[in-house]
Amino acid sequence: MNDFIEDLINDWAGHVAAVDTVMKLAATDLIYLVLPLAFALWFLPGGSAERALRQRVWLAIMISVIAGLFLAALVAQLYSDARPFVSRTDTRLLISHAADNGFPSEHATVSFAVAGTLIWWRRSIGFLAIFLASLIGFARVFVGVHWPSDVAAGAAIGIVTGALAAQTVSWWTPLQAQASKFFPSWMVASP
Repeated sequence: MNDFIEDLINDWAGHVAAVDTVMKLAATDLIYLVLPLAFALWFLPGGSAERALRQRVWLAIMISVIAGLFLAALVAQLYSDARPFVSRTDTRLLISHAADNGFPSEHATVSFAVAGTLIWWRRSIGFLAIFLASLIGFARVFVGVHWPSDVAAGAAIGIVTGALAAQTVSWWTPLQAQASKFFPSWMVASP
């Protein structure tokens, strides 16, 4: 099944230059927008209570990403899988990549950890984040560096750590209240 899905997606690579360019950007560079956009939550203007909530959501996102990457590294130690371009000569590789273990996809883990946290805060933003995370995962298969199972495992880890981290948002209120006494209001909003 993994081969079949990878064939369905990767067989489109190399046919339309514009699509290849978009997929390369999504596979390599879109991930670099995920965390800065999450950081924007911290400093976006707004009412004090809303800004304080966004800062706690940001903290939950960071916890989710760190926990997700930790779990992904643990899973990678337990299971190793050669990337498609290593194990199959017919894979169309559109970007250069090390021939290391691809399971699970760290790109999928990070992007779905952010999305998995955001969906609990604001559904519309969360769905947008899930769309972007899905695009990243699809693009990683499209360009030939991951199997669909690599992306699915990373997505599962990210969604789970995101959902768990989202449940901790209220836990950070006392810490934020204390921090707001020591830092200026533009830096830490009072809850």
